Amino acid sequence: MSLRRAIKAQGLGNVMKLGLAIATSAKVTPAPAPDNEALRATRVNETGLIGRNVSAQFEIFTEVAKLIMRCDNAMLNLLDGACQYTISGAGQNFDPLLGVPQDMTFCQYALLSPEPVLVPDANADPRFASTPLTKPPLNCRGYAGFPLNTADGVVLGTLCGTHPEPLSLTNSQVRLMRKLATTAAAQIQMMVDQSNLTASRVATMLAKFRQFAPDGTLDELIGFLDFCARGTALPDVIDMMERDGIITAIEGGWQLTRDGTDLRSALGLAPETYRGSDQSLAPQGGGLDDLLGKLE
Repeated sequence: MSLRRAIKAQGLGNVMKLGLAIATSAKVTPAPAPDNEALRATRVNETGLIGRNVSAQFEIFTEVAKLIMRCDNAMLNLLDGACQYTISGAGQNFDPLLGVPQDMTFCQYALLSPEPVLVPDANADPRFASTPLTKPPLNCRGYAGFPLNTADGVVLGTLCGTHPEPLSLTNSQVRLMRKLATTAAAQIQMMVDQSNLTASRVATMLAKFRQFAPDGTLDELIGFLDFCARGTALPDVIDMMERDGIITAIEGGWQLTRDGTDLRSALGLAPETYRGSDQSLAPQGGGLDDLLGKLE
């Protein structure tokens, strides 16, 4: 855990309170490792979500979870075997890049089963009573964690809620939260599938690109896609493409050479001829998925 990130996310006062609570409190009783822990941790890392700020793409799940459970805080967490990462949260400030030791969390217990973990009153639960979780600044007395289950039974993390008072959910709330967690897990899988599809497509395109530019790099391929989609690319990429004979300078800009046109066809891009201009050299900021979409 980065102390600087923790202070930025929670404030110096809260970090000092947490340090005091950790030093003077009992430890959370550690949960046993899931039987498929090695596979589970691998799957979590394969999501590619840890270390990225994707909170906006999942905030709908935490906002709705907070409303359903009527709790102070709701979080979508991934646990990689060492740390818990709050990918998105509603309530207090959360840093999606800040990992919390997994053995200090409620959610470690949610990895053991596809069923939810409900802790109505942590002070009455020997696993959590008198631990830092129940003391300032965390003040988590009530907890409800709903596993993010994959189709083949791997638990990636949780969609959970905490509350400073006891938290008892009705059957209706549990039912709705199960559905919401299932939908959140499906959203994660969809993002993984899209990422894998993009990676596979890019690998195929890069191999074809190198038939025309043997020393071509991924940056040059992206620049070529940018040029075909928008008639623009970064200046250093323009230089590389011109050196490789893919584009040629004309009055006021550039155009594809015969090799460039053949490359465009080999990549299955639209047949129009694009031209860059001096005014279009600024980077456009679109992602690779966005570029590929524009070229379909």
